Amino acid sequence: MSDSVFYLKYRPQKISQLDLKEVRIRLTNILSSSKIPHAFLFSGPKGLGKTSAGRIMAKSLNCLGKTKKEFEPCNKCSLCQSISQGTCLDLIEIDAASNRGIDDIRGLKERIKLIPAKALKKVYVIDEVHMLTKEAFNALLKTLEEPPEHAFFILCTTEPEKLPDTIISRCQQINFQKALGEEIIRSLKRVCQGEKIKISEDGLDLIARHSGGSFRDGVKILQELSLESKNISFKKIADFLEKETFLANDFLILLSQKDTKKALLELQKAVNQGLDLKAITQNILELLRQAIFFKYNILEKVTDFNLTIEEIKILVDLFDQAGRQLKGAVIPELPLELAILEWGSLKEDKIISKITSKKPIGKETVKKASLANKEDSVSDFSLESKWRRVLDEIKKENKGIEALLKSTKLKGIRGKKLEIEVFYKFHRDKLNEPRTVNLVQKKVKEAFSLPLKIEYV
Repeated sequence: MSDSVFYLKYRPQKISQLDLKEVRIRLTNILSSSKIPHAFLFSGPKGLGKTSAGRIMAKSLNCLGKTKKEFEPCNKCSLCQSISQGTCLDLIEIDAASNRGIDDIRGLKERIKLIPAKALKKVYVIDEVHMLTKEAFNALLKTLEEPPEHAFFILCTTEPEKLPDTIISRCQQINFQKALGEEIIRSLKRVCQGEKIKISEDGLDLIARHSGGSFRDGVKILQELSLESKNISFKKIADFLEKETFLANDFLILLSQKDTKKALLELQKAVNQGLDLKAITQNILELLRQAIFFKYNILEKVTDFNLTIEEIKILVDLFDQAGRQLKGAVIPELPLELAILEWGSLKEDKIISKITSKKPIGKETVKKASLANKEDSVSDFSLESKWRRVLDEIKKENKGIEALLKSTKLKGIRGKKLEIEVFYKFHRDKLNEPRTVNLVQKKVKEAFSLPLKIEYV
């Protein structure tokens, strides 16, 4: 398997081969010092080499072929080779996302006392450590507090914010940030050299820009392109990426032209191709971000759509909110579709109103909001803010109801009614169940300080 999959075949085997410059520098400094911490936390997005770095550290700690002043593993001694081949009994890799991983953590306290079977040090690499249960975290914490001299821990995670502070405080944290274009190109060149692939610098740059800052994704693109021929032209890369990626620039051109139908079809096409919705949202937001930098002469023009700063801000707000709702959406693409519809429904006067409504709410606005029988008495900004508070409070008590409400659209206040648009009869029926009605009604009353009745339309 590893001989046929490029990103496994060419994964770094030494510190100097790690493609993230900052990580190379940090680990070099740490491993060159006289005292090495017993616990590390490698955090950052997927595909950046966290587990590879963990295995390299295991080799560095156990290498029989290096001198005391050296820190790079020789990759030739019996221990280095057993770690590279995955046969070393003293390198224990635990997947925290599985039940087995949790069971392994529970038994650590007793097993960790055992000295290594053959290696100098016993190294535990715990992947997706944020997935551990509270009980497993407690067991891990006790082990980290008083680790034996022969034991080292490398915790890997894509979501460090989910880890208890007590765990983080006992680790040397190293952040694996998204790779720069030049770092991804460095990784791609290593593969090209090994596989004798011919490709131009412009071609490598194009692949790097479509890799989402991930070495793994960049190498996967390169491998797929190399299946037909080892001589890869720029046109071949461009044609391939056009089919396989969501063209955020073309999509934003449609939005700037208020062509809602074509924008929805473009999104549906991407969904049918199985493209990742989170990645689509990130592409849209990144291009909008670059457009802002262009407006302020920080970047050269990288976009073809024509939007004002105010319009860009509104789109950023819409798609940022949609991106946050993706995870809990009953229909995965619905939050993005609603963002498109919301933008398409905004006329020029509404855009101006939406911008000006983001000014701080003064006493007069609060006074108006208290008039429950006055139609649309709460400003758009105040209304959205209060509704977000309702969702946050409901989430604490029932995540299922919060997910249903995220798939609806808040219309506004009419008289003493809070109107919420529902797109499917099934959703409306679920939301009209007595238990759900009571919970939503209670949280709305608390957030709005008004006796509003919920009406699903």
